Amino acid sequence: MITDPVTIAVIADLHYGVPSVARKRRSEIAEILLARTVRRLNRLIRPDVTLVLGDLLDDGGAPGAGERLLKLRGVLDTLDAPYIAIPGNHDSGADVFYQTFARPKAIEDVAGVRFLPFLDQEAPGYNASRSEPDLQRLRMAWADYAGPLVALQHVCLCPPAQAVTPYNYTNAAEIIAAMKEAGVTLSISGHHHDGAEDVNDGDITFVNAPGLCEAPFAFTVITIDRGQIRTQRHELAMPENLHLVDNHVHTQMAYCSENMTVEAAIGLAADFGLAGVTFTEHSGQLYFDNERYGNKACLHEGMAAAMDSDNRVAEYLDMKQAHERDTVRFGVEVDCDYQGRLLITPNDRQQFDFMAGAMHALPSLTSAAPPQKADEHEFLCLLEKLLTNRIDVLVHPFRVFRRSGWTPPEALFLPTAQLLKKHQTAAEINFHSNEPPLEFITICLELGVKFSLGSDAHNLAEIGDFAYHLALLQDAGYKGDLADILVPQ
Repeated sequence: MITDPVTIAVIADLHYGVPSVARKRRSEIAEILLARTVRRLNRLIRPDVTLVLGDLLDDGGAPGAGERLLKLRGVLDTLDAPYIAIPGNHDSGADVFYQTFARPKAIEDVAGVRFLPFLDQEAPGYNASRSEPDLQRLRMAWADYAGPLVALQHVCLCPPAQAVTPYNYTNAAEIIAAMKEAGVTLSISGHHHDGAEDVNDGDITFVNAPGLCEAPFAFTVITIDRGQIRTQRHELAMPENLHLVDNHVHTQMAYCSENMTVEAAIGLAADFGLAGVTFTEHSGQLYFDNERYGNKACLHEGMAAAMDSDNRVAEYLDMKQAHERDTVRFGVEVDCDYQGRLLITPNDRQQFDFMAGAMHALPSLTSAAPPQKADEHEFLCLLEKLLTNRIDVLVHPFRVFRRSGWTPPEALFLPTAQLLKKHQTAAEINFHSNEPPLEFITICLELGVKFSLGSDAHNLAEIGDFAYHLALLQDAGYKGDLADILVPQ
């Protein structure tokens, strides 16, 4: 018997494909939803195993279905823990499905739990039936095994008398009798996009996971702990009642953009429950070409080295004029050079009412040696020069150290917070290739420094994904109204 809790993540019903005729189904953003889920699992939940329970595709026979399935596998392969995938009724059939995915064994033992994946026959009405050989496999699954037994299937399975979904197995009673004979403790299904409340029948818990393809884009986490089963529904969309705004989103103009477009980002911000979004393109990238921005020539030489041929500010302003409205604004993530001067002209600055200040490098800090007192002094001097320029938010405050491979020096937390308080500048909470120090957040709360939430999105899957930010504030002990500590849009 396992003695430590086992965490199981369940993803179901992505329905990847072209925009769906089903009004609520967001087939066209399935890859984005899956990438967002996988990042949440890896960074926040850290399951022992992830179950992918079918209908990855909206139409397994459609043109491009194979390429879509391959893209989804590419995302799932970035999971830090193992996963088990089975096809659903919308997929291309087991033989084709398992040309892309690894076919699970008849019995899969992972993290002290025995999983039994079933690939059942469809039945009329989007139901299913289980074959006699699979029933026999179920009955024998307990042999030489004393841990939890978990049955996996795509179509909803539930005791007929307690049915909580419109779908079930035509031989559900027989299946459940075999489960009881084998000592199954948990049955997990997908298929019904709304999901359903757990059902208990004797010692078996029946879980019906929601579909990821429909708002609020939910997945399920199950914990098995000393015979007790707990389930929790997680949603990719933020609670709309929190009125959260993502104040740090990049555009297709960023040299480091992966798939960003302003139009798509605005739509996804609404999909993910945000009250607003702020685009903040790197100012240095608007004035310097990719090479001179990347080799830090702009930081060494400042705006004096900017060339008219590289200037893209007018293009960014055209984007601003085309898209800005009450819930969408445009600002700048303004870099500062090594003298603390902003990489933006005074005239261009007047075009934006939101300045997010960034320190992307220090003159002497490298990955070759840990930060010294001189580096800490240099950081604080450059920071104070930056903040005297009336900066609204200091973005990723200590990432300059993490990017060099070092843990941010704790000695900087209090003086940095004091400078932010002095200049009435907010501290950004930012998890983009970054881990904000909990102690710094706590100090800011104690001093009354405001916060800004930023995804620093360079990929559409990152927009407004504030589960990490909210968890950090909770870990820092904040239990009040977020509106009291966040900067208004």
